[in-house]
Amino acid sequence: MTAHRPPDSNTLTTLLAAQRRPFSIITQNQRIKLINAALCEALGYAETDLIGASCCRFATTVNGSECRHQRFFRDLEPYVETDTVLDASGQPHLVRAQGFPVLDAHGTVYLGEMLQLLRGRCDVGNMVGDSPELRELITQLTQAAVTDAAVLLYGETGVGKELAAQFLHQQSSRAGAPFVVVDCTVLNEELFESELFGHVKGAFTGAVNHRVGLFELAHTGTLFFDEIGELPLSQQPKLLRALETGTYRPVGATATRQVNVRVISATHRDLTAMVRHGHFRQDLFYRLAVLPLRIPPLRERRDDLAALSDYLLRDTTTADGQPYYLHPAALDKLHSYSFPGNVRELRNLLHLGAALSSSGVIEADAIHLPTLMAQVARAPLPPPAAVSAYDLGCSELDTAFLRHLSPVEAAEARQILALLQRHHGNRREVAVSMTMSERTLYRKLRRYGLNRARSLEGSGNGDDAS
Repeated sequence: MTAHRPPDSNTLTTLLAAQRRPFSIITQNQRIKLINAALCEALGYAETDLIGASCCRFATTVNGSECRHQRFFRDLEPYVETDTVLDASGQPHLVRAQGFPVLDAHGTVYLGEMLQLLRGRCDVGNMVGDSPELRELITQLTQAAVTDAAVLLYGETGVGKELAAQFLHQQSSRAGAPFVVVDCTVLNEELFESELFGHVKGAFTGAVNHRVGLFELAHTGTLFFDEIGELPLSQQPKLLRALETGTYRPVGATATRQVNVRVISATHRDLTAMVRHGHFRQDLFYRLAVLPLRIPPLRERRDDLAALSDYLLRDTTTADGQPYYLHPAALDKLHSYSFPGNVRELRNLLHLGAALSSSGVIEADAIHLPTLMAQVARAPLPPPAAVSAYDLGCSELDTAFLRHLSPVEAAEARQILALLQRHHGNRREVAVSMTMSERTLYRKLRRYGLNRARSLEGSGNGDDAS
């Protein structure tokens, strides 16, 4: 077992804050130690409802059967499995649970668990704003919802593509059926068929039970492929065949099965450029992009900043329960910023501003615009010689591929490259300095076109961390 080891005692909290999806940290006596805001928002709990409670506070384990958390602390093995959790109102939600070990500064082992809701909940009211750009988008989405044609949502990271997909589903004739999310960033070649099509018991080593695939879960509903541009090229023909025939075969099964789903996909990449460069199949692109819809970035709908800020601050209150609001000067400061991270970045800026404000008023000086990050994103790529000097095995950077990244991703790619240079190619040290697992770092290396860096003998990289 290789665990993520935080560099200091506060990093359990730091690790938690860095998680985009619902995330919890569980102790060895199976109590919930920490949860993030995404978990509270997804399931409707208050933090006080869960901290210190049993790990199965919102699980559905019955009849005394062993829960996945008990099994983890017995075997200390990471897991990815489908399960059902209960929200605060007692309603069940199908989730994909991913658990892995994390260590605090004293070496104490905890379970870190990330949840992905497979049947998303949609609140149409979350489409906040009244700008002409947003009104036009809602009109386009409403028109697309009445058809069963495949929709491709494209736009920068953080613009709300999943929210737009949920809107499409909720406005369609399939609204009462499942809305199932496929996170293409984690669909590697080994997991692809089992995740999408399921498998039968005994299909391969470790297949001890029958597993329902995401296609079957989405039957009669909507299947949303998030970040479709990350799908491995080798797996794209399998997806294309399932979409064209409306059939699939679980791994290890002999018979095919029929499926009826509406397909929505989303990407922040330029798929047409990826098709030209051979990174994405043209026939699959045409199958997915029957109705291509662009989600505008936040800088193109600045008129929505005030309404969005009020909405994002709705659950943030002072110690005495008073709501936060923006001082006009703070709103003016936000208007001056380009928001490369879009709505997600706005949320982070507002929450930081609230944390820095002693009263309910967020002043302009509490809005910390990441000017350094913007400068890094615009900085030129380091010369290839700087990379090869540390024997990273990269004679040149794939600059054409890098230009397809958003400004924030390009900045992170350059940060990773700089840290690889600083740590002489030791990816374990890079992962620790960025507060992420080695597996996450490897995934980012592939995503950003930096995966030609070879393992350094004797550098102490070790095994992949979970």
